[in-house]
Amino acid sequence: MNVGMIILICYMVVLLAIAVYASRRDKKNIKDFATGGGLGIFVLTLTFSATYHSAYAFMGAGGFVYTNGIGWWVNGLWTVLPGVLFWLWGRRLWFMGKKYGYMSVADYAADVYRSNGVGILVTVITMVFTIPYVAMQAIGCSYIFTAISGGKLSYTVGAVLFFVIMIILVWLGGMKGVAITDAAQGVFMFVGLLGGSLWVILANFPSVSAAFEAAFENCPELFTMPGPNGLVTPQDWLSRWLVITFGMMMFPQVSLRFFAGKSLRVMKWSAVFSSIYLTFIYVLTPCVGFIGRLLMPDLAAADTIFPELLLKYTPTAFAALVISGALAAAMSTGDSQLHASAAMISTDVYKKYINPDASEKKMYSVARGGVLVVGFISVIFALIRPGMLSDLLNLANSGVGVLVPTIVGGMYWKRATKQAAILSTVVGEVLMVLFTFVLKISPLGFSAGLWAMAVSAVLYIVVCLATKPEKHVGEVVNSINEFFQS
Repeated sequence: MNVGMIILICYMVVLLAIAVYASRRDKKNIKDFATGGGLGIFVLTLTFSATYHSAYAFMGAGGFVYTNGIGWWVNGLWTVLPGVLFWLWGRRLWFMGKKYGYMSVADYAADVYRSNGVGILVTVITMVFTIPYVAMQAIGCSYIFTAISGGKLSYTVGAVLFFVIMIILVWLGGMKGVAITDAAQGVFMFVGLLGGSLWVILANFPSVSAAFEAAFENCPELFTMPGPNGLVTPQDWLSRWLVITFGMMMFPQVSLRFFAGKSLRVMKWSAVFSSIYLTFIYVLTPCVGFIGRLLMPDLAAADTIFPELLLKYTPTAFAALVISGALAAAMSTGDSQLHASAAMISTDVYKKYINPDASEKKMYSVARGGVLVVGFISVIFALIRPGMLSDLLNLANSGVGVLVPTIVGGMYWKRATKQAAILSTVVGEVLMVLFTFVLKISPLGFSAGLWAMAVSAVLYIVVCLATKPEKHVGEVVNSINEFFQS
């Protein structure tokens, strides 16, 4: 057994120990399973940040720079805005969770619009597009397991290991367990990504600036827009920025964090610190991608550039530790996604439409069963190897991005109606699927996801103005406004 495998096993044991500790504090009821019973600033900041990040942070981001150049750095806007939205949208959902007892965005949507149809749409769409996102984590973990074992663990074995570990983590601790393990992994991935990047750079160049200069001299096409492959056009940049940033807020693993804060003070500072965390973790990523093209120009899988550089240019033990940080990036998102999906199955499907009289114990059991179902489907999807991680990220966010008008409208606009919510969501989703999978077009250079969001927003406004709003929507919006004004 090599050093990397030993470190990896130790890392897994520590994670499981944290989950066991959290399980002893779990009250074994659905509300605690779903929202964690109130998280503090440190844990909420890190569970939100680690969940927002994924295998993309260690794998996909460097691979994107390696392939498409400096245009990746526009991703900086993806990292500042999430903290702002966490406060603007999250605090409203937090308040509604306290006042009306909501435990998820689908729960809120069904009630505020007084429509089970809206609730079902939100549930189905978020569940369907969570699958490729969980698969993205499994793909990242599979690459990591293969790299760290020196090829002894196959891609398939890596995907199955990911599935088993995620199930155990979520089963043991619910939201509290996931949040605490996310916090630990969040620290690990921050130190690992920055420390590992700096070591790789300084192992080959006297300074970061010298590395940039060498990359510019040898691969000047990487410093051009729209890049060597012509991908990062202004339209592509705008599409990725808006679709990924807004779409990410709609995913259940992210939106559940809106209901988990202990207080508004916790929400406020978590929003501030998460923006700082999400931005600084990527500072050295472009440099790693550039020198990767210099040092490993013929790499078969661009997404593996960072772990490959670590294994080649740093001591084995250090490389294994940092790659465990990459594992933390994937697992902190994967366990949150499985947990959120399971909570939705229990609260938004089973309780509402199958067994309204279900006890807390029964709902808790259904949630744990849901972990198995979603995890199994996601791993099957991952074994198909559907594409680069950046492409999967864009697809998943495009799918849930059409929900933005429905979810945000019900929090701010008294004229919001269920007809507008249903029509805008359905039409936007059909348009996204049609452009992406059938016609395979990007009109005017903008992505299918951005077109779907734009059409959905316009339809939502038009239909709201043409239909009679539910009285309850106005009551909810008034209660929110009165609370924050006071």
